[in-house]
Amino acid sequence: MSLRFLFMLMYTPTACAVSLWRPFYGLLMLVFLYYFRPEIWNAPTWFRPILFITVACLIGWAMHVRTLRFHPLMAVSLACLLGTLAGALMAKGDREVALGATWILTKLMIVQFLTMQLVDTPKKINQFLWANVSGMLWNLKTIIVTGAGGGDLERVNVAAGQGGGANYLALVLIMMMPFFAMRFQHGSRREKMFILVLFPFYVLGAVFTGSRGGILQMMAVMSYLIFKSKKKAVGFATAALCGIIVLTFLPPAQWDRLKQGVGPSETRDFAAQSRILLWKAGWTMFREDPALGKGMDNYPLLSPRYVGFYAGRTPPKYTPGSRGPGFVAHSTWFQALGEGGLAMSLPLFALFPMAFYFLWRTRKVALKPPWSQEFYVISISMAGLWIAFCVASTFGSLMKIDFLWWYMGLTAAIHLTAQDLNMKMRAKRQQGIAEDRRNAWRTRIVPGEPGSSERVRP
Repeated sequence: MSLRFLFMLMYTPTACAVSLWRPFYGLLMLVFLYYFRPEIWNAPTWFRPILFITVACLIGWAMHVRTLRFHPLMAVSLACLLGTLAGALMAKGDREVALGATWILTKLMIVQFLTMQLVDTPKKINQFLWANVSGMLWNLKTIIVTGAGGGDLERVNVAAGQGGGANYLALVLIMMMPFFAMRFQHGSRREKMFILVLFPFYVLGAVFTGSRGGILQMMAVMSYLIFKSKKKAVGFATAALCGIIVLTFLPPAQWDRLKQGVGPSETRDFAAQSRILLWKAGWTMFREDPALGKGMDNYPLLSPRYVGFYAGRTPPKYTPGSRGPGFVAHSTWFQALGEGGLAMSLPLFALFPMAFYFLWRTRKVALKPPWSQEFYVISISMAGLWIAFCVASTFGSLMKIDFLWWYMGLTAAIHLTAQDLNMKMRAKRQQGIAEDRRNAWRTRIVPGEPGSSERVRP
């Protein structure tokens, strides 16, 4: 029995108990655990900590529920799930694989639903985002130690999170950079000191992953923060710090690899050139079955016959009649079209402009200070997060990445919480006005004595 498995044996029942008693803190423990991979810690197949904690959190919420919150983002997510289920039932590839992927998506949307229900105050929103930061610290340590110690700087790939991989790790790090930048400008002194230490390591970690998409994500996020920052000097300083770290620590081999990815077709490496072929395969699958697609998770099973090679570091050529694993589409957009057709892809694609729209609507909610500034910081942080995710989705298949769905739940929670706070403030003002009107007959001004009054006896 490994020490890590022993830790999971203690962590899991504790998290389940907390979930039943205080479901919000159980949700934070669940999110924290998502950044690890319990299945590689010599655990038996029946031991599923994430599933156990999710069920306990759902039961805990049901035991303490007072109001049921719903949001258009949740409705569209459910439409995406229904489209996925329809495509799985009519799968053109492996039906069991498609149904299994649909079940995974269902569990992720349960976490999305719980996030929307349980994150209902500005303090909880902040705690939820910091829980994601804390969950990534162990992985960040591994990335920094591997990179600084002369490890594989070209493609740092640790057994972490929901599968590891350079592009995944870079995305997780860069998604939190807008949150760091905004909290550094408007957060508490303790937050500012912590971010001042942690932010450079996040940038350095993203560089050490060797992800070309990560560099593009960072450029897009920093440009957005400069545009949206109320303190332009801080925004430019943040972008300059990122640039200095990239220029200083990005190895020469990585510069060459970056140029190969954006250059003409004759100079592109296989990784970049193969993505073009994989995107075309997704589009071809969509044209063949535009309504329901091939079935979720069937793209890697079918892609070899469309692109001519199987998956692998040195991809073997496809032979008609043979079977073997293929690559994913390396694009959320093309893989969703190929696997789910219009039934799944249209609601999935609609979620992203809707997320930006509701974050914009959050900033328009009439709130008094300090809440107006708090929700401005939160909404800008989340918009930057979604920019990073959209850029990453162009180069990676992220439909079943857990934080896609819980951040959609958080976006809905942010909008609902701002609206709830506004309604409470309006109700309080109305109550004050009504109280003043009820008490107006009890006092009258004494003539000739400005500012004085006398109580009128009933």
